[in-house]
Amino acid sequence: MNAMENERVLSVKDVHKSFGNVHVLKGVDFSLNRGEIHGLIGENGAGKSTLIKIISGDYLRDAGEIFFDGEKISLKTPKEALDLGVRVIYQEFNVVRSLSVAENIFIGNSPAKWHVMKRGVLVDWNTMNQQAEEVLNSIGESIPVTTKVADLSVAEQQIVEIAKALSVQPKILVMDEPTAALNDQETRLLFHRLKKLKEKGVSIIYITHRFSEIYELCDRVTVMRDGETVGSLDIADVNDEKLIQMMAGRKIENMFERKKLGGKPPSCEPPLGKPLFEVRNLSVKDKLENIYLRVDKGEIVVIFGLFGAGQNELCRAIFGDIPLDGGEIFIRGEKLRIRSTKDACDKGIGFVSDNRKQDGLVPMRSVKENITLASLSRRLANRLGIVLSKKENTTAQAFSDRLKVRCSGLHQKIGSLSGGNQQKSVLCRWLANDAKVLLLNMPTRGVDVGARSEIYRTLEDLCEQGVAVVVVSLEMPEVLGIADRIYVMHERKIVGEMTRNEATQEKLMSYAVGIV
Repeated sequence: MNAMENERVLSVKDVHKSFGNVHVLKGVDFSLNRGEIHGLIGENGAGKSTLIKIISGDYLRDAGEIFFDGEKISLKTPKEALDLGVRVIYQEFNVVRSLSVAENIFIGNSPAKWHVMKRGVLVDWNTMNQQAEEVLNSIGESIPVTTKVADLSVAEQQIVEIAKALSVQPKILVMDEPTAALNDQETRLLFHRLKKLKEKGVSIIYITHRFSEIYELCDRVTVMRDGETVGSLDIADVNDEKLIQMMAGRKIENMFERKKLGGKPPSCEPPLGKPLFEVRNLSVKDKLENIYLRVDKGEIVVIFGLFGAGQNELCRAIFGDIPLDGGEIFIRGEKLRIRSTKDACDKGIGFVSDNRKQDGLVPMRSVKENITLASLSRRLANRLGIVLSKKENTTAQAFSDRLKVRCSGLHQKIGSLSGGNQQKSVLCRWLANDAKVLLLNMPTRGVDVGARSEIYRTLEDLCEQGVAVVVVSLEMPEVLGIADRIYVMHERKIVGEMTRNEATQEKLMSYAVGIV
């Protein structure tokens, strides 16, 4: 065995995997060195998740070889991978919401002690809570360990997942979009911890769609496309253009650039006539204070702010998921009375949540059923409430084709799709329901560069067709690229409004941190 092979903690050679007639992996090669952070990128549906599930023992490979520390292995169960020191943090959280933070961190591995009076082994709660605090402190976090996970924010749930993986001193740590729900400070703390783990010899496979993270963290990067390995490169040898061409097999130019409508930049001055969508003095106790925003014809409005500034609550309040304490909502000048999410749907308001697994999908149902979910009773059923199957199929296929949802067919369970294709399916749902207002909370979270471009083009088409498009984004390049007008939130309030031409990264951040 040569010196290079001695450095290999993991080698995957010519691995194939099919599901029925769909050939998902077509001879994939991948290697991971000891103490290396190795980026793994590719468009949604490229095969990244399938490869990781084979490495972690969730799937059996059809052909090919896997070597761990130079020894050929045949993983048949997730436990075998765990025993080898492989831990995976998936993009969609794998937490038990009814259990505490500490219980989630040590689930299946709880410290125990002998109880004399009960003559049995019981969970040592004090030790478990103490050890959970130590793990969290090691990554710079101080979430109360007795808190139920159901009461945590999305970012805090992600931190629990990271702590769970680190609690067993992994040899190989796989991270799938770990920063998707983290703010800048939390991301910096995570990066610091990963670099420390690398120094201790832990090998990390880092899956992301953010090129900046690849450049900052990784030693090498492997690109996958259509179930194949396109290539593995040292970070010093890559740039944006090369990565995009390797991922997509084509150039994707001006991904963030918004067309100028009518040749004139949008203005913050109220237009003649009524806005497409308007919110006045909207308030929710301890969540939102006197929010005003509007969307005019032919524009995309973006709401920017640091994580937790109130953007999520604003979307949910408009969508009827949070009761209002005050305020008014208008569509094309008509005042709406929205007391529930059903009212919002019936009035033509669509909402794409930042947490599609919890709020956006019915994972065990088909792609077709998820796309037509909101429009069944209003558009796809007869007067007796019987669903018109042919019309349902035609509608689902039309919107699936429009957004290029990659699946084996409309019958496929949506939970088995890649994250980006799940997101596009959720967006199809509201298009099928003929949404007049579309609220999108971080719609490109966990979505690859090609799928992002398709989503942006779709949003642009919709706004030109008269749909009021409101996007919540934490990514400043995205904000500056797709917005016609930007509202900035800070501590539950709108603190700034500006056009794309007026906005800069420095100006946006100043407003977001409360320096006005």
